[in-house]
Amino acid sequence: MTTINISLPDKLKEAGENLIKAGYFASFSDLVRDSLRNSIEKTNMDHLYLEAKKDLRTGKATVLRNKNDVEKYMKSIR
Repeated sequence: MTTINISLPDKLKEAGENLIKAGYFASFSDLVRDSLRNSIEKTNMDHLYLEAKKDLRTGKATVLRNKNDVEKYMKSIR
Protein backbone atom coordinates (compact mmCIF):
# COMPACT_ATOMS: atom_id res chain seq x y z
CA MET A 1 0.00 0.00 0.00
CA THR A 2 1.25 3.47 -0.87
CA THR A 3 1.37 6.32 1.62
CA ILE A 4 0.80 9.89 0.44
CA ASN A 5 0.70 13.28 2.13
CA ILE A 6 -2.00 15.81 1.28
CA SER A 7 -2.76 19.36 2.34
CA LEU A 8 -6.33 20.17 3.39
CA PRO A 9 -8.06 23.36 4.42
CA ASP A 10 -8.73 23.33 8.17
CA LYS A 11 -12.52 23.25 7.71
CA LEU A 12 -12.33 20.24 5.40
CA LYS A 13 -10.11 18.37 7.87
CA GLU A 14 -12.49 19.26 10.70
CA ALA A 15 -15.50 18.05 8.70
CA GLY A 16 -13.72 14.75 8.03
CA GLU A 17 -12.81 14.33 11.68
CA ASN A 18 -16.45 14.92 12.63
CA LEU A 19 -17.51 12.07 10.31
CA ILE A 20 -14.97 9.80 11.98
CA LYS A 21 -16.13 10.81 15.48
CA ALA A 22 -19.73 10.13 14.41
CA GLY A 23 -18.70 6.59 13.43
CA TYR A 24 -19.12 6.86 9.68
CA PHE A 25 -15.46 5.95 9.09
CA ALA A 26 -12.85 4.09 11.11
CA SER A 27 -10.04 6.52 10.24
CA PHE A 28 -9.16 9.48 8.08
CA SER A 29 -7.49 7.08 5.65
CA ASP A 30 -10.72 5.10 5.42
CA LEU A 31 -12.63 8.34 4.70
CA VAL A 32 -10.19 9.37 1.96
CA ARG A 33 -10.19 5.91 0.33
CA ASP A 34 -13.99 5.80 0.33
CA SER A 35 -14.23 9.34 -1.04
CA LEU A 36 -11.76 8.54 -3.81
CA ARG A 37 -13.64 5.37 -4.76
CA ASN A 38 -16.92 7.33 -4.89
CA SER A 39 -15.32 10.03 -7.01
CA ILE A 40 -13.95 7.46 -9.48
CA GLU A 41 -17.32 5.69 -9.67
CA LYS A 42 -19.17 8.99 -10.25
CA THR A 43 -16.71 9.99 -12.96
CA ASN A 44 -17.18 6.62 -14.68
CA MET A 45 -20.98 6.96 -14.46
CA ASP A 46 -20.79 10.52 -15.83
CA HIS A 47 -18.75 9.20 -18.76
CA LEU A 48 -21.30 6.45 -19.47
CA TYR A 49 -24.11 9.01 -19.27
CA LEU A 50 -22.40 11.28 -21.79
CA GLU A 51 -21.77 8.35 -24.12
CA ALA A 52 -25.43 7.34 -23.87
CA LYS A 53 -26.54 10.91 -24.67
CA LYS A 54 -24.23 10.92 -27.68
CA ASP A 55 -25.60 7.57 -28.86
CA LEU A 56 -29.15 8.87 -28.47
CA ARG A 57 -28.35 12.01 -30.49
CA THR A 58 -26.72 10.02 -33.27
CA GLY A 59 -29.47 7.41 -33.43
CA LYS A 60 -27.31 4.58 -32.11
CA ALA A 61 -29.38 4.14 -28.93
CA THR A 62 -32.68 2.33 -28.48
CA VAL A 63 -35.07 3.99 -26.05
CA LEU A 64 -36.96 1.46 -23.93
CA ARG A 65 -39.91 3.20 -22.27
CA ASN A 66 -41.79 0.27 -20.75
CA LYS A 67 -41.79 -3.47 -20.22
CA ASN A 68 -43.24 -4.07 -23.69
CA ASP A 69 -40.35 -2.17 -25.29
CA VAL A 70 -37.86 -4.23 -23.27
CA GLU A 71 -39.48 -7.50 -24.32
CA LYS A 72 -39.49 -6.49 -28.00
CA TYR A 73 -35.87 -5.41 -27.83
CA MET A 74 -34.79 -8.62 -26.10
CA LYS A 75 -36.51 -10.70 -28.79
CA SER A 76 -34.83 -8.68 -31.52
CA ILE A 77 -31.32 -9.38 -30.23
CA ARG A 78 -31.73 -13.12 -29.72
